[in-house]
Amino acid sequence: MKIVNSNDSQEDSDDQCKTNISTYQATKLKQQAKDIQEMLLQFQRDFEDEECDKYYILSKKWFEQWKQYVSYDQVVNGQPPDKKFGQIMLQNYNNDLQETRINECFKFYPLNTHPWNVWLKPNLQEGKDYILISQQIQNFLNQNYRGLQIVRNSVGQGKNKKVVVNLFKFNATLILPNTIMQIAQDNLTQFEKEYLQVDESSTTKDLYALIQKTVPTFRGNYNSQNSVRIWKYNNQNDPHKALFAEIKKQVQDLDYFDDHVFNFSGDPIENSSNIAIKQLQLSENDLIVIEFQQSNKPWCIRHPSVPIEGKCENCGCICVLSYPCVCKKVAYCSEKCKINDEGMHLPKCDPCGSDDEQVRQITYTNQSVKGVTGLANLGNTCFMNSGTQCLSNTYQLSEYFITNKFFDEINEDNPLGTKGQLVRKYASLIKKLWCGDKNIVIPTSFKKAVGQFQPMFKGFQQHDSSELITFLLDGLHEDLNRVKKKPYVESKDYLNRPDFEVAKESWDNHLARNQSIIVDLMHGQYKSTLKCPTCSQISITFDPFLTVGLSIPSKKQKSIHLRLIKSILQIETKYINYEGSKKTMPLIEFTKEYIIPEFKIEPNSEFIFYTSYSYDIQELIDPKTEINVVRKNSKRGYLVMKLISKQESQIPLEDRIYLSYTQKALQGLSSQYKSTIFQSFQVIISKEFTLKQIHLAIFQAVLPIFCDVISPSDVDTPEKIQQYYEENVYGKYYQIQYRAPNAYWQLCNFCNQKDCQDCPAEYLDEIYQNLKNKFSKNDQNFKIDLIVFWNQSPFQNVKPADIFQYYQNQQQKKQMEEERNMMNNDENNNNSNKTRYTSKNNYYTNNNTNIKVTLQECLQQSEQPEQLAQDNAWYCKICKEHVQAFKSMQIYKASDILIFTLKRFKASSGFFKQKLETFVEFPVRGLNLTEFILNKNRPIDYEKEQLQKEKIEEELPEQIEDDKKLIYDLFAVSNHFGGMGGGHYTAYGKNHFNGKWYNFDDAQVNELDEDQIVSKSAYVLFYKRRQKDENTQDFNTQD
Repeated sequence: MKIVNSNDSQEDSDDQCKTNISTYQATKLKQQAKDIQEMLLQFQRDFEDEECDKYYILSKKWFEQWKQYVSYDQVVNGQPPDKKFGQIMLQNYNNDLQETRINECFKFYPLNTHPWNVWLKPNLQEGKDYILISQQIQNFLNQNYRGLQIVRNSVGQGKNKKVVVNLFKFNATLILPNTIMQIAQDNLTQFEKEYLQVDESSTTKDLYALIQKTVPTFRGNYNSQNSVRIWKYNNQNDPHKALFAEIKKQVQDLDYFDDHVFNFSGDPIENSSNIAIKQLQLSENDLIVIEFQQSNKPWCIRHPSVPIEGKCENCGCICVLSYPCVCKKVAYCSEKCKINDEGMHLPKCDPCGSDDEQVRQITYTNQSVKGVTGLANLGNTCFMNSGTQCLSNTYQLSEYFITNKFFDEINEDNPLGTKGQLVRKYASLIKKLWCGDKNIVIPTSFKKAVGQFQPMFKGFQQHDSSELITFLLDGLHEDLNRVKKKPYVESKDYLNRPDFEVAKESWDNHLARNQSIIVDLMHGQYKSTLKCPTCSQISITFDPFLTVGLSIPSKKQKSIHLRLIKSILQIETKYINYEGSKKTMPLIEFTKEYIIPEFKIEPNSEFIFYTSYSYDIQELIDPKTEINVVRKNSKRGYLVMKLISKQESQIPLEDRIYLSYTQKALQGLSSQYKSTIFQSFQVIISKEFTLKQIHLAIFQAVLPIFCDVISPSDVDTPEKIQQYYEENVYGKYYQIQYRAPNAYWQLCNFCNQKDCQDCPAEYLDEIYQNLKNKFSKNDQNFKIDLIVFWNQSPFQNVKPADIFQYYQNQQQKKQMEEERNMMNNDENNNNSNKTRYTSKNNYYTNNNTNIKVTLQECLQQSEQPEQLAQDNAWYCKICKEHVQAFKSMQIYKASDILIFTLKRFKASSGFFKQKLETFVEFPVRGLNLTEFILNKNRPIDYEKEQLQKEKIEEELPEQIEDDKKLIYDLFAVSNHFGGMGGGHYTAYGKNHFNGKWYNFDDAQVNELDEDQIVSKSAYVLFYKRRQKDENTQDFNTQD
């Protein structure tokens, strides 16, 4: 039996009465007070002599509240607790010491426990803000209370021993290869102000070692040793902003596959045990730059104190590069490598910068290419290259930039412009195309400028060359607008005044706000007529235009968007046109008559047909289905025709199973979302196939992707294919998975779990049909879809999400190089270029139809009145209501440069577009626009026209009749081949100096005969007004 002391029992009873807490709680709190007193006394006795160098701090404010909570002073002095005993609501300890609003650069290793990762308020004082406690007291707090554990280290010994609580905070930023790439691609626009903190008595060697331990905590393939360098950067204003500007200026022209490096103007920090952090004397104007080196990539920072290291452009080895190119984009390990790479690099080497002074100095030389220069494709930028080459061959405009006249007219204050940045990049590009000596120009900085100021063109999606031309000309106009402050102008009503009077007034209003070289050369004037269908009231206005959109007359022709898949990496997309009378033709007969001749396929080839939309396969199509039904069902996507392989064709029809699979990968290192990286495909298997055979069938389909790691001799037999897959591919590069149910609440048939993340399809001998039958018993609609989930790329330094795009780009480069070599070998053959171009043209175009219209018919069609839509009704002042008026547009005046856009793309089913493949015939020389332009004079001639109008009529009546002929000559064409989303753009241009026509197909430039210019792929036509002295030339002008 336990004997209770009567005095203690009475004391506890008194405590309970005073504070209204339980006897157990009162006893516990008093014991805590006594224990802490003992631990504090022990800590004070041992502090100077013990070898421990790790201590903890505790908020003085919290400690005082805790003392009241346990009646510390009363209990340790043998007195009864006061009235606050057990009554105070304690907060988490040390919360009041923590600095919560700090932008930390990164955390040191170990992330959760390193003392430098805990940020405290500045200038804390011992005894006022905190007290020091031992490990023993901290353990007591961990067991009984909640709060933040704050560790700090001590320095010195004995009486000189002290704990460093206030760490040294300094500006810091982390430089990774990805950081530089993000800056180069305009995805990173500034360095945020970030900080790190350290014990200032620690050495730089300690800091290097700690950061090296921290490197593995970052996602990425970084070197395990010696992968850290630390630098010091100084700027008296804002070091973060200044460093970013320094980097941006150097890397803005770099491509994705260039070494992402820059020259650094700061100083290195030595890795030394003799240099304390305090000795660095860091201030607010200093920025510590911490650099990580990625495996198989060079350091980002280049500095005179260290040798240039990186990947040799020729041999690919990572080493010291002592032989840099003058363009500073590439470097070599030896003079031999530099010489060997000249053939590949010199055509795209660009030593010219884009600063104003550098651009001014670019002038014609004996080596200048004078416009016969290709533009490299940066990834689906053929639309930009096509539009840019057309504008480049507009020599009146290009000459304005080549002679540096634009510098005097840059308007940096125009809120509608780009502060001169777009015009500077464009001028730099034009000068390189005409005054440079390279056959290929890489328009990286120009592409970025276009994307930066028109987000629609940012990234690497395919776009419309006509939209690019319009945006570019509008942007150049605003950057070069001579009107510094645009006034408000109010237009007046027509009021039956003469056309000339109203048109001139409208043009004067336009010039009051818009004056530039673009207006001078290209702006024309429309006469717009609105007629009320009720009262026949007419309203006429005169509006400026930049380009003329021409409708194409319909000839009752239909088209279907077809995608032919020969293999997973051999895909062709075209619009197949056919007459409306063929709409009931079965698909199999349509294939024989239209598709096989168009794609030049073996007549005995075997196919399967299905529709595809947004990467996914919709349904298989019976070859007996009428083509009109097929066209209707595939309008939102494609009709896909897959060529059956030799192995698949050997499977009997009754045993075939059509199994679809999709290629997926994670978009980024931090992403958890599997995104589709390539379209879905069908693989034909037999009912008796095992899962192993399905694995091998898919591996054979994607085998070309492994071109960098597999030798053809390794996989030239089925046995070798299986052996290679099992030993080198399975479980390494990709994983085949069963696609999970679409709804997260549905149970997965394979793992029987909700919210499944796709189950692995193991490499087993289990028969596929047996597996499917097992699950079909419970679910009649059960279907197996596979996912090929890529977790590693076969290509070095290429993310899994980019492997297909990278492969296609590499194949294009190889094709370009082969064709360039062919050109060099056949340069004595005058017809070689034309032959190659013709085959390229046939690849893209569709020769099924002979339906043609003329440019005159398009002009006549565009002049026809059209009734306004109900949501665009016009207010009639006579009827006093909104009416669907009839609107007609006529060209009133045209400038020296006239740009026609053929309206080949029309809306179909809402958002989606359909391309009109109608052949539009247009004259190369002598386009007579006399009957289509109401006033033969240019808009810039209004004043002269008004002054001389009567005089010319009286003195030169015969000349008036001659002058009425408005003749224009073609000088550039933007072509579009293929269909929407899968097409390709090229340009034809007539050179100003030699009068020859050239085909600009991205980086390739071939000479053309004039009779090759007119094609059904023509999209945007550039015409130049023929001057008076040219009218007497013997040209075959158009009737």
